[in-house]
Amino acid sequence: MAKAKRRTRRKPQSKAGNSMWLWGMVGLATVAGIYAYQHRKEMPTILAHAGAVAGIPHMAREAPVPEAKPQTRTAAMVPEPRAAASVLPVPPAAIPVALPVSRTPIERPVPSLRPQAGGRFVICGPGSGTNCVVDGNTFWQNGVRIQLADIDVPDADAARCPGERQKAMTAKLRLQAILNDGTFVLSGSSRPDDRNGGKLRIAMRAGRSIGDQMVSEGLARRWTGQAPSWCG
Repeated sequence: MAKAKRRTRRKPQSKAGNSMWLWGMVGLATVAGIYAYQHRKEMPTILAHAGAVAGIPHMAREAPVPEAKPQTRTAAMVPEPRAAASVLPVPPAAIPVALPVSRTPIERPVPSLRPQAGGRFVICGPGSGTNCVVDGNTFWQNGVRIQLADIDVPDADAARCPGERQKAMTAKLRLQAILNDGTFVLSGSSRPDDRNGGKLRIAMRAGRSIGDQMVSEGLARRWTGQAPSWCG
């Protein structure tokens, strides 16, 4: 008779081994979770590095899109419509016409009156200075030769008689006294200035001409452009 084959029974796996393996996986997951929690801020870098090592392409984090600022609406400036070009005909250019020349005389401005200080005039001579009296109607004022334009007086150098020479000296001394009596002003006259640089002026004091005062005292005559004799 053939020998009967022996049946071999498989030994049942130990339940204790399976449970140990399960608890090991649980512990490993717990440790991994704790590590991941402690390094949660560094996990994106660690995962990216691990992906690069494993050949997984790194997914770049999308940059946060800035919030769009609210746009302010401005009123549009509409240009004003230009006025339509005038369609009226252009008038012809004006033709110049010669006008008659006015014959109205032009008034010349009178020089402004400037006060002149008196009390410092002497008789002209050697070392007399710049303020001195030459004769009955001529004197020097601040280096300028002034001649009274409204009177005529006798000239001692051209006297034709002793009486004329005496009147010339009297008029010179009287003009010195009047000029030294106070402040006076000089104004322009219609007579042109002397060719030698002398200025023909009218001396005024208190609204009256000094020449008029000399005439009233018999020491001068009104200027007429003539030179009559003072003799007799």
